[in-house]
Amino acid sequence: MFKNKNIDSMLTADQFYDKVLGGWIGKCAGGILGAPIEGYKRFNDIQLDDSLFESNYPNDDLDLQILWLDMAAKKGVKIRGGDFREHWKNHVDFPWNEYGIATRNIRVGLDHPDTGRINNTYWNESMGSPIRSELWGMLCAFHPTQAAFYARIDSQLDHHGFSDDAEAYWAACAALAFGMEDIPTILQEGLKYIPKESVCANLVKDVMEWYNTYGVKVTSGKIKSAYGDADFTSAPMNVAYTVLSLLLSEGDFDKLIQALHFGHDSDCIVATAGALLGIVRGAKEIPELWKTRIGNDLMVSPEIKGVEVPDTVTALTEKTCQVARTFQHYFGNKTMINIVAEECITFERSYTLITELGKQPTFGHQDTGLIIAVRVESQQQKEQSLTIRLTSDAFAQIDEAKVLLKAEEEQECIFEIVLKEEYTPEGCYIPYQVEVIDSNGKEQLFERGIPYYGSWTLLGPFIQDDPALEPMDGTYPDHGLSSMPSAVYMNHDRQLSDNEFVSFEMLEEILQSPAEQSFMVQEIYPDSFEIDLGEYFYGKGERTLYLLTDIYSESEVKKWLCVGSSQWLTVWLNGENIHHNTRLQRRWPSTDYMSLDLKEGVNRLMIRLDCVHDDYKVSIGLKEHPEKHPHQSQWETVLNFSSPLISEHSTLLIAE
Repeated sequence: MFKNKNIDSMLTADQFYDKVLGGWIGKCAGGILGAPIEGYKRFNDIQLDDSLFESNYPNDDLDLQILWLDMAAKKGVKIRGGDFREHWKNHVDFPWNEYGIATRNIRVGLDHPDTGRINNTYWNESMGSPIRSELWGMLCAFHPTQAAFYARIDSQLDHHGFSDDAEAYWAACAALAFGMEDIPTILQEGLKYIPKESVCANLVKDVMEWYNTYGVKVTSGKIKSAYGDADFTSAPMNVAYTVLSLLLSEGDFDKLIQALHFGHDSDCIVATAGALLGIVRGAKEIPELWKTRIGNDLMVSPEIKGVEVPDTVTALTEKTCQVARTFQHYFGNKTMINIVAEECITFERSYTLITELGKQPTFGHQDTGLIIAVRVESQQQKEQSLTIRLTSDAFAQIDEAKVLLKAEEEQECIFEIVLKEEYTPEGCYIPYQVEVIDSNGKEQLFERGIPYYGSWTLLGPFIQDDPALEPMDGTYPDHGLSSMPSAVYMNHDRQLSDNEFVSFEMLEEILQSPAEQSFMVQEIYPDSFEIDLGEYFYGKGERTLYLLTDIYSESEVKKWLCVGSSQWLTVWLNGENIHHNTRLQRRWPSTDYMSLDLKEGVNRLMIRLDCVHDDYKVSIGLKEHPEKHPHQSQWETVLNFSSPLISEHSTLLIAE
């Protein structure tokens, strides 16, 4: 164990550089060590040797921190959510998980923090943001409150909830590590900068208590039991294993290998632990063998485009220290000596602006209103008068608000918007504009959007009883009356019917007279990729449902269809059966995926769900098809779904 330094103790410029370099060495070491076993959700027993360092891959753990360092260097200490959004939009092409959802949300016009909150129920608490926390601790060394502040804004770009707290926590710990050396103390102190009763705070306290009471073996099992998840990127269990790895290290870099034993999102666990340990120890105290194994070359993923990328770890360190001097000067540097105070870089603007959706429109009902909050924050030292106006071809009226914004103050304006009657969006979003006019008449225009997830025709449910379940228990009869069927029969229907309740040949008649059918026919308008079909009918049990939609394309094109369902699934495109799956599995956004060869014009898609239990949720989305696996493809933002009951093209297809 190392003794604590006082948080107010001085560091020279060289000492500060050494700690930053140690942090980046630890980050790179963890990424190299963990990448080859990333995604394997089991415990390991791995021996440390040179062969583990033979492959060096680009890693998003480091890539995104290089992205934000570029942003901070260009825009200075007053970066806000809009800066993160724009830098991501212009320079990131990661398609995976929460990254892909954030990219789609940005493309359809959502603003930060809606980019991480909306349509992101599956990946909103993943590891994509806790892994990029160290930069904020380095830029805000000795200032954990500020480090947590930036980290939370960062996380909200593509996350919501636990991951926001986790990135804020690790950033605060990194800032504290410049003035402390005892790992348990840093972990404990870091809790002061996240909500006391948050899941993240309780998790850290759980792991520390379990480890101190029961040791590593019991603790690792308890983490898997209490916080385990089928998604290997789920943040809680991986953050917990990172805490355990740091406790096990006892401040010794050679013990970092123990972090590999916990598997799961292994590169994230080892890299996060390695970075914090590297800041504590500094590069000079990291064993020379580690530095030799890692080398000095820096690899960055090709999906990070158009930013200044240092080509070595030392160049990354030099740039980090240069930007950190700006931050330290702004916050009031009381903890470092021999650091030249630099004039703070400030992006030239008088305010920042963020829009946030409070209520989305409910299409297909009388309620087509929405609520948009516009927040403006002053970035100058004088009072300013602003006029904020919201306009769109879809809005029934132009809304306007006057704001008197005092120096470095934030104000929020709430706009209650009503859409025009009979308005149906085209494409994947409703565009609108936020116009801001200052007292000098200078106007700035912000282009934004409200996501629209299309429409479907829901046919059914179709319900059949199952005669095979009628006989009672021969040994212990279910009822006193022999004429009655079994209790099992009374509580179940047929799981998978071989009946063809709906076929493509029947659709013309169904769509021309939907109300006359002997089953329910209704339009549905999802408010995300995920649709809870149980909201559109009463009851529970086994049943068959059909979803019908049109996809209009101006040319022949190929797309991916991604369906998340825990039910048996059959899919037809333009009358051709293209997918059939009777394998029951848990629902996630791409349980089933299939290639769609769309023709020019209208394409009819029909999905049959044979529900064998009471989970009626299904998620459906289109992805681009760049001749890559759907996991490597971005979500579609041009083509959308349109119920044949309202589609302007549907009669053309029926006539065919």
